[in-house]
Amino acid sequence: MSSPDDSDFQSRPPIDPDPESMRRLGYALVDRVVDHLTTLSDQPVAQPGTGVEFAKLVDEPLPETSESLENCLDFFFDRVAPHMTRVGHPRFHAYIPCPSSFAGTLGEMLAAGTNPFVGTWLGGATVSALELTVLRWIAQMLGYDPATGGILTSGGSMANLVALASARAKFGPDVMQRGVIYVSQEGHASMNKAAGILGFPASAIHVIDVDDGFRMDVDQLTQAIETDRANGRLPFFVSANAGTTNSGAVDPFPEIAQSCAANELWFHIDGAYGGFAALTPEGRKLLRGMEQADSLTLDPHKWLYCPMGIGCVLVRETEFLERAFSAEGHYLRDLPRDEVNFMDRGPELSRPGRALSVWMVIRSVGREMLAKQISEDMRLANLAADLLREDERLEVRDPGLSIVTFRHRLRGETETERAARDDALMQSTLASGDLMLSTTILGGRNTLRLVVLNHRTTEAEIRRTVAGILAHVS
Repeated sequence: MSSPDDSDFQSRPPIDPDPESMRRLGYALVDRVVDHLTTLSDQPVAQPGTGVEFAKLVDEPLPETSESLENCLDFFFDRVAPHMTRVGHPRFHAYIPCPSSFAGTLGEMLAAGTNPFVGTWLGGATVSALELTVLRWIAQMLGYDPATGGILTSGGSMANLVALASARAKFGPDVMQRGVIYVSQEGHASMNKAAGILGFPASAIHVIDVDDGFRMDVDQLTQAIETDRANGRLPFFVSANAGTTNSGAVDPFPEIAQSCAANELWFHIDGAYGGFAALTPEGRKLLRGMEQADSLTLDPHKWLYCPMGIGCVLVRETEFLERAFSAEGHYLRDLPRDEVNFMDRGPELSRPGRALSVWMVIRSVGREMLAKQISEDMRLANLAADLLREDERLEVRDPGLSIVTFRHRLRGETETERAARDDALMQSTLASGDLMLSTTILGGRNTLRLVVLNHRTTEAEIRRTVAGILAHVS
């Protein structure tokens, strides 16, 4: 039987373009991204629409044959980008923005272009080592133990889950039936979700009231721990807030740490929003005691100005972090177990190079400039509050970190009618395209929220925002 000749085989068609085309398309993409970033202030913040309306813009049949990459870029920038909600816009004040930065963009391009695998040391040693460096930098910036364990996650929700799973590993299987998790009335919903995902019953969550400043009531927490223990429960985990999502309130960490230590509970701080404020002098005062936490959730995609999809969790006792997530399998037998395999520190085996964006931002911007940017966000939030107070039709609370909460004053109407004016203001400013606020409930009453968390937001932008708000106050 004769051997087949090379001519008997068809060559495999390439997916990648030739090198010159790749360069040309890459340059074209960078040009369009830069155009997008440098004109954000002139673009609408958001363009509300229905699923039917947006489907008409972007939906199309499954492609059976190839389409040019040029056409794909045109499609995105002509149909998708113009109608996006621009969370990096200097007047996006809804929720808590994730504004990113060009340094973060370059880091994301590095990660996408080199495509590292960061689940195991064998699969991605240098990028794993870089992630360990980034985690140490973050801990050092915040005054946390730099020798602590940690991992970069997809966001704060996953970071909270990792922290709770680590605590479960420390306290053992009894917590699944008898364990109690204490959360503030103002705590983030992701902690309740994390508990459900990990298999805790709904009864495991014990909600603690807040004081007039929306801070966790420590006396009630201590009493709840005593009562639950007397009833045969197993208190084991307290989640405090370094800046609540609703109002930016910071829980009293020293007192909570003392209660946790006295009762041998795990002290967790959800600092996804506000934790990085500790880089600033004013933030360090507000966040005093954060360094005592057993675990700490952070979001580099918020106040480190990294791209969306990068959270972080630091866990003081690495043993329990790895006990919660370590995995075995015959296909993993070649891994060096004396090195850090990040699959043993979180739910993912396949992990992208999240560290590259964080590394790029911290290394290129530096701690001092990051601190100045965060301080400026907090200053501008105070300016916004002061400007809004000048209108007697509004009542305005002092900002929490960089969140301003305000509402229409009652004027001989029901609370429901007053709240409707808040909602109408939010909707009308959104429809204008010039700015975006959000609403929430604080102290049982409807409230508007204005968040400043963006290195692109200037004093002029804040004055424009407030002018736009006042034009819609009724």
